[in-house]
Amino acid sequence: MRGARLQYTILALLLLFAGVYETGFLKDLVRRMLHGADVPSAPFTVQMATRTIGSGPLRGDQILALNGRPFSASRQLSDTLAQSHPGDKLRLVLSQPSGRALETEVEIGSETVSDYPAAANFAIVFCLYILVPLVCLGLGFGVAFIRPRDTNAWFLLLLLMGFSGLTGSPDWHRSFPDVSLLWQTFCAGTWGLWMMLFAIHFPARLDFDRRFPWLKYLIIVPSLLGEAVFWGIVWLWTHDINAASRWRGLFTGLYLARLVLQILSVGVFFAALGYKWATERMPDERRRLLILRIGASMSLFPVFAIVVYALIRDRDVFEGIPWAIEVTALCMLALFPLTMAYVIVVERAMDLRVAVRQSVKYALARGGLRAIRLLLLGSAVLIFTRPVGQGWRPALVTGAVLGLVLIRKKNTERASVWIDKKFFREAYNAELVLSELALEVGRYVEIEPLLETVARRINDTLHVEDIVIMVREGERFRTRYSTRGGEPMDIAINSHLLSLPGGQAAPLQVYLDKPQPWMRTLDTTELQTLAFMRSEVLLTLQGQNEIIGVMSLGAKKSGEAFSKTDLRLLQTIAVQMGMALHNSQLASSLAAETAHREVMNRELEIAREVQERLFPQKFPKIEGIDCFGFCRPARGVGGDYFDFIELTGGRIGIAIGDVSGKGVAAALLMASLQACLRGQTLAGVSDLGELMKNVNKLVYESSQSNRYATFFYGEFDPAARRFTYVNAGHNAPVILRGDEVIRLEASGPVVGLLPGVGYTMDVFEMQPGDLFIGYTDGISEALNEREEEWEEERFLAAARAAASRSARQVVEAIFREADAFTGNAKQYDDMTLLTVKIAV
Repeated sequence: MRGARLQYTILALLLLFAGVYETGFLKDLVRRMLHGADVPSAPFTVQMATRTIGSGPLRGDQILALNGRPFSASRQLSDTLAQSHPGDKLRLVLSQPSGRALETEVEIGSETVSDYPAAANFAIVFCLYILVPLVCLGLGFGVAFIRPRDTNAWFLLLLLMGFSGLTGSPDWHRSFPDVSLLWQTFCAGTWGLWMMLFAIHFPARLDFDRRFPWLKYLIIVPSLLGEAVFWGIVWLWTHDINAASRWRGLFTGLYLARLVLQILSVGVFFAALGYKWATERMPDERRRLLILRIGASMSLFPVFAIVVYALIRDRDVFEGIPWAIEVTALCMLALFPLTMAYVIVVERAMDLRVAVRQSVKYALARGGLRAIRLLLLGSAVLIFTRPVGQGWRPALVTGAVLGLVLIRKKNTERASVWIDKKFFREAYNAELVLSELALEVGRYVEIEPLLETVARRINDTLHVEDIVIMVREGERFRTRYSTRGGEPMDIAINSHLLSLPGGQAAPLQVYLDKPQPWMRTLDTTELQTLAFMRSEVLLTLQGQNEIIGVMSLGAKKSGEAFSKTDLRLLQTIAVQMGMALHNSQLASSLAAETAHREVMNRELEIAREVQERLFPQKFPKIEGIDCFGFCRPARGVGGDYFDFIELTGGRIGIAIGDVSGKGVAAALLMASLQACLRGQTLAGVSDLGELMKNVNKLVYESSQSNRYATFFYGEFDPAARRFTYVNAGHNAPVILRGDEVIRLEASGPVVGLLPGVGYTMDVFEMQPGDLFIGYTDGISEALNEREEEWEEERFLAAARAAASRSARQVVEAIFREADAFTGNAKQYDDMTLLTVKIAV
């Protein structure tokens, strides 16, 4: 703790140091940009460690006096400018190279004058003075405060602090002159060393440095000594020119030596990254090193070339360089911190070749599409606005009309979607993918076509090539679909892979190149299985009460990590797929069991058993809630449906429906209705009106035109006693509250009959002791032998009589009273009843 406090204290002091400089610098920068005409600008510069003018028409002359005072410190010029205004005169006493003294006046200019076009000047100011420093400091301090004990985090902070100041301005007459000089000393003097040390230690220490740790000090020690002497002479020059001029020769030599040592440090930086990239075995680390090396090269090489050119020509840096080249080189510097931010922050780095190739193709394709639209529109305008020969006008008009039709928004959107798929930009609509997949998987009874459909959709959406799907067969999960060649793989049902962190329902991300702690629990066979499948995401496929399958996904083509949106989509697909597999297995097993039964009863028996297993096998046990439900089909199978769904946050979903028609056809639509509802609830749709709209769309598209269902669905939150519901044309459920009867009436049409209809969600506040009763019309319209209906009054009277009992006893009592009324009369409609009782 004591060490951590010391580290945070040092970080706070560094942040204060950087903050004071940046605050003063940005304040002065804003003043110069907004009121440049009022800000004085130096009419010339003075060469370091001398009193010789280094620019302008007076170049080569020495300043003896400034405004009547002997010129003894270079700071006099900056202090005088700070107290002056544009248009004021500087009175100078000069000594010319011939030795002749000269008195003259020089007018002070303003900051509005620039050698660059306005756009170029703005680009330089924004990139060098705002974007690069803020990105560098934000990234460096953010990482250091999160990981104060990490040596790499400190190297990164110091490197980015140095780089941020390197691109700043050395004009010390601005705000906080002493802080500015100290900041410039630190940044300009050490940035190369921090680059070298960072490359040696990122992402792991260089093997060569472990063997010969003393070698780097051959660069570090001379660099620090040289920088200390160099900037000491600069500081001395600001206070005493005569004292500094004695060291002019040493200063000139150190200037060149500093450049050589900085170039050497940068060379070690690139050499270390190149060596690590060539010897690194982990793919993700190789991608990071390559991206960092290429990004740093692209960022620094233009400025490096300009510096070398200045050394060869013995000129100041950027002197005689065209403004377009200078602006481009300086703006390219912003790539360096951005590249470092990418390789450090992203979970998985993208393959560089894939990223560049696909980005270029994507830009050309999308740009070409826009160019075609503009060309066709321009051609149409020319045809209608300029005279054209009579014989050509009909053909050109026809071509223009056809072009306008082709470039309609709808068609261009389709083309854009195709381009996104072609170059795997992963621009997908999760809701559309789920809806289409729900319709597709519902068509298959056999397992293989189902697995192929899901795998193809995942590949089209997320661009994953390595897909392996295993299905449970006895005591093992065996490969039923695979894009990987070789021997089929299998996993035991007691494998550690099925009880990993995050729960069985959550996608598990697997990084074989960066083993996570939980991977220590795996045996050799399990690790080999993951390696063979090239797993990056592992999903379990849940059946009714058990895991019935496992799906492994490899890396994306782009090399990027799966995002949170991707994982949510995959989790919902896994739920839909598990339910579809469960239904498929049920159908297959029941088909095998009934193979020896009578042909006439085969379809009926299969459907009845499937339907019985689709109803809740056990009821949720939630504190303060007692629930029960029962369905009695009129013909062995029927179209009535009820369900209790346990939701997040301790909530419970309550559903009841009645499908039109009877028999097997109604039972199949009932199964589809259940799958649609569960898929929507697991997808996390919170607006029940929108949920019912989606269910209606799916049922409409997957059923015949004469099939529909009345349907009621609600969600109860016990903590708030808040019951939200939507009623799609179903018999109004009732809530018994003492002698009061409350009906939850319909708020929308039946589902599956009309496309695109809307539904309204209603809210009801439940109270302790309330009894919720949902039913189908088979209960209230039950007939006796004289064909008299039981009717709702008798039904409610039976419910009141049993209201003090448990939910199960209420259902049993109502059915007893209904049976007593109907006697031996045959019923032609399914009878379904569910109750939810709120504890007092």
